[in-house]
Amino acid sequence: MIRLENLPNAQKRGLDLVKEVATEKELRPFLVGGPVRDLLLGRHDVIDIDLTLEDDASTLARAVAKKINGRLRSFPQFLTYKITADGLPEIDIATARKERYRSPGALPTVTAGRLKDDLLRRDFSINAMALDLTTGELHDPSGGERDLAAMAVRVLHDQSFIDDPTRIYRAVRLATRLGFSLEAHTARLLDRAVAEGALASIARERIWRELFLAFEEESAPNAVAALSAAGVLEVLFGRRPFDRDLEDRLRRTASALDGTSLDRQVMYTAALLHGNASPVDLEGSGFSQKRARNVVQLANELPRFTDALAETTSDHQRFRLFKHASPEMLSIVAAAVPEEQSNVVRFQEFQSFKLPLRGNDLEVPLGPHVAKALERTREAVFTGEIEHAEAKTFAREMAIKYLDSSGQ
Repeated sequence: MIRLENLPNAQKRGLDLVKEVATEKELRPFLVGGPVRDLLLGRHDVIDIDLTLEDDASTLARAVAKKINGRLRSFPQFLTYKITADGLPEIDIATARKERYRSPGALPTVTAGRLKDDLLRRDFSINAMALDLTTGELHDPSGGERDLAAMAVRVLHDQSFIDDPTRIYRAVRLATRLGFSLEAHTARLLDRAVAEGALASIARERIWRELFLAFEEESAPNAVAALSAAGVLEVLFGRRPFDRDLEDRLRRTASALDGTSLDRQVMYTAALLHGNASPVDLEGSGFSQKRARNVVQLANELPRFTDALAETTSDHQRFRLFKHASPEMLSIVAAAVPEEQSNVVRFQEFQSFKLPLRGNDLEVPLGPHVAKALERTREAVFTGEIEHAEAKTFAREMAIKYLDSSGQ
């Protein structure tokens, strides 16, 4: 039996409000999909509130939004509504749907249906269950509860990966996230779909979105490595051999990202393309030119960067290298080369170090040479090359030196 009292307060309040409104309106909402799966697995930490009704979804959505003074958005093409309000999780309410795929890889045509139709259109049996919020009854037409017990990810029919090849990525991600395996027949269907080119029937943009979702997984290194092992990255990157060091690079990337706001899409993509990246590889990714350059730099220049770093003998030499590196490069260097971690931290401290000295203080003609001299002086003071009291004299001497060398 599924118990809802152990949910976090926000989710419990959201469901209680839905049940209250549904009782008033004599409606019958079902909690569906992943939330039911997670509750059956005892994962009560946070669940999405995804609801389906066979009738009057719009009535429930409008009544709930009014009761909580929330914002209601409607998506008629998908027969869905989204409610947002302060202090509550998003509440998604949909009409039970049937789907029909006009061609492999195409987006489905959606029409209203019954609860069983809605459950049987889903990707995997463990995502095809519904909990009646009114009675507590579990609806499980495809044996999802049995597959949960067997720790198996199973598709609902043999055409599943052909109808929607993005399910190939979802199957691998879900199995990795839950620590499950692909059910034997499902694994054969997946391998066959990949071998027969099913992934070529969908736009690269959709495949990139699925890969980016793998980057967001809590166990992203495992998820991405599993996708590589399944051969489903070749459709994006060609038949390049993903080397045996890939898993180590992915783990270093996860370590470098931990607790930061760095660009995880750039960093994981660079780990995949290590040593052999070009902008062509990124077609369909949606990366801006700047982010694409970061991917290529990280993928191609990291080995050369670390080699050059190993030859430095002073903070001045290290800082010259570090100044030309992106924050993502610095973070990866710190994770990949433990002996450089303290140097990267020191450089990051230097970046926020300020020197109370201005160009007008130097009594020399203004120009680019002054900014260069001030930066060189800031570094010299920070690294202990000169005393703070010597800063003005040192900066003036450097400015004159740079001015003379420029020939002005």
